[in-house]
Amino acid sequence: SNDNAAKGEELLKEALTIATTPADKAEVLIGLGAIEAKKGSKSGARDYYLQAAKADAANKEAYEKIGALYMNSFGECSKKKSLAEDRLVYLAAYEMYARAGNGQKMAQAKAQFPSVAEIFELNWKEGETKSVNCWINEAVTLKTRGKE
Repeated sequence: SNDNAAKGEELLKEALTIATTPADKAEVLIGLGAIEAKKGSKSGARDYYLQAAKADAANKEAYEKIGALYMNSFGECSKKKSLAEDRLVYLAAYEMYARAGNGQKMAQAKAQFPSVAEIFELNWKEGETKSVNCWINEAVTLKTRGKE
């Protein structure tokens, strides 16, 4: 809480060794993920969040955190050649929000999906699998935000 990430990380790693329940382990791993995110390591944060989701399947917060990482990566991951390609990060975010069961965040991500016109320019079709590059490095199923 006082911006001492190194000390926080040390304490959380110690807490992880003594956490006894899946819920406790997930909570600690989410904390470690938050520290990684604050340090600027989005892939490191995602790794901790995925470990948290695996530790406690009932904890959906981890997926919401990954969705937020993806959602906030548009600027960093944009190649500025094609809006449709740049907007693939929002499809990845949507999938994570869906796993978290957060309809409001899903709607926010969907509003940023590529448009029909944007995918038409690339000769892409809905339902195709596309790769989200950058640090995300995941495949998504192409969807559009709807009618223009």
